[in-house]
Amino acid sequence: MRDSAGRNAEPARRLAEWAATTTAPLSVVELDVTSDASVRAAFDHILATEATIDVVVNNAGASAAGPLEAFSIPQMAALLDLNVLGPMRVNKAALPTMRAQHSGLIIWITSTLGRVLPGRGGLYPATKWAAEGFAESLHHQVAPFGIEVVILEPGSFPTPATFKSMPAEDKDVTAAYADMPAPPRRNRQPAADGSYQPPDPQEVADAVLSLMQLPVGQRPLRSVVGPVFTDGVADYNQTYERLRAHMEDVLQRPNQAITWTPSNAR
Repeated sequence: MRDSAGRNAEPARRLAEWAATTTAPLSVVELDVTSDASVRAAFDHILATEATIDVVVNNAGASAAGPLEAFSIPQMAALLDLNVLGPMRVNKAALPTMRAQHSGLIIWITSTLGRVLPGRGGLYPATKWAAEGFAESLHHQVAPFGIEVVILEPGSFPTPATFKSMPAEDKDVTAAYADMPAPPRRNRQPAADGSYQPPDPQEVADAVLSLMQLPVGQRPLRSVVGPVFTDGVADYNQTYERLRAHMEDVLQRPNQAITWTPSNAR
């Protein structure tokens, strides 16, 4: 948790009280995924008391609102640093221990926006596409060490983070885009009879637990959770896996060999 002795002192206190009441082995550790020093200090603290690191859940992140052109490059870099490089900082800190113990599970929580762009896309979905690429690459590269990396893709859920999007800096560019005709949208108001229930973020926590409880070797690379903006994403993932396996086979063919070198490349 960031700033556990400052602005987040109250949530940290509530967690500590809950752990004491339920005898849960829970500790709040100061950690900011955008800081190399903070990540190192957190893992030094953890490894001073724990012999192993069994599971890492990459859940830190933030969203953004506005057209890509209206974000400054520092804004883009900051969101990529948090949503993509932040998990990698944590993973790099955990992986030496996991490699030494020849076991471990790393769960990247991304988004279905990292597989299918809604409308015209945006900076936040772009970072989730990047996170998907990092996580999938890591999945294949650390597998020989007995470490599993999986991706959990939630749809849309009502959480406080949804309403804390980083606004684009350039207001003039934002206004220019706002003046353009928006794509037509159907009326998506909930049913008038009050039967509509918004999705519960607890579903994501339950999905994390389910992945943890699956036997080693039976965890899928990608899992989808939630009822909103998830339709067809699991099918998309299955199709992608078939295509990826096909490309792996194709690349074994002699006519696919990369034989050129810098001296003869054009």
